[in-house]
Amino acid sequence: ARDGANAAVVETERALAGVASEQAGLAAALGPEQERDALEAQRSAALAQAEQGWLVAQAQRDALLAGAVDIAGAEAKLRRMRSVVDGAAAEIASLREEAAELNGRIRARADAAVEEAWQEAAEKLGAAQRRVVALEREVALLTRLRTALEAARTEARDHYFAPVMTELRPLLGLLFEDATVTFDEETLLPRTVSRNGLEEPVGVLSGGMREQLAVLTRLAFARLLAKDGQPAPVILDDALVYSDDDRIERMFDALHRQASDQQIIVFSCRQRAFAQLGGTILRMVPWVPEG
Repeated sequence: ARDGANAAVVETERALAGVASEQAGLAAALGPEQERDALEAQRSAALAQAEQGWLVAQAQRDALLAGAVDIAGAEAKLRRMRSVVDGAAAEIASLREEAAELNGRIRARADAAVEEAWQEAAEKLGAAQRRVVALEREVALLTRLRTALEAARTEARDHYFAPVMTELRPLLGLLFEDATVTFDEETLLPRTVSRNGLEEPVGVLSGGMREQLAVLTRLAFARLLAKDGQPAPVILDDALVYSDDDRIERMFDALHRQASDQQIIVFSCRQRAFAQLGGTILRMVPWVPEG
């Protein structure tokens, strides 16, 4: 126990000596006791100033970081610009070679009468331009002539078909309301029918409407011939085979209207359908020679 106590005493004395040494160092660092308050105030002021400087330095560091250049982006841009420069240099070298080759061709063809060929080409160009002017004038004349011919044809068509429409319009009124017909200039046959603001080609009409329109057109032309002093009979052979009951009776009315001053002959094997036609019925009777 005594040896342990002696060892503890020795250890305590060593620790005491260490603490005394540290105390002496602190006392030397702090200076005389009467000056310690002033030193503390001085060092506190120095600490506050250092902290303020640290804050300013930190703000400057943050600003520098915010405006710092992106190294990776700058390197990529540098590589791109270098590739552009390399490409431009390669193109310059290629153009220099091409220019040298062209200069060689020019020197080689210097004695090949290039100016004479150019002069000849210029003369050909002038002749071609004069030819173009002449052709443009001819085209303008032909265009004007075509326009005049088309206008004359339209006027002649209107002059020719106007009387037909005058005779056909009342007949169309028996079948259709507010209907007009246009005729083909070459075949003189109905081409389109306009009803209620809609224009339809004759080819898309029903079979009954087409045959009714054909019969009415023939009646109109026959009336024109009669007015010109060249009466001609209208002969219908098995007509109106596609017309319904209502339309066929209207067609009978149109036939009677035109038959007042011209002859209309109707042949049909449909006796029941044409029973309401009226008119004079022709019959076959045995012929007996006279005397």
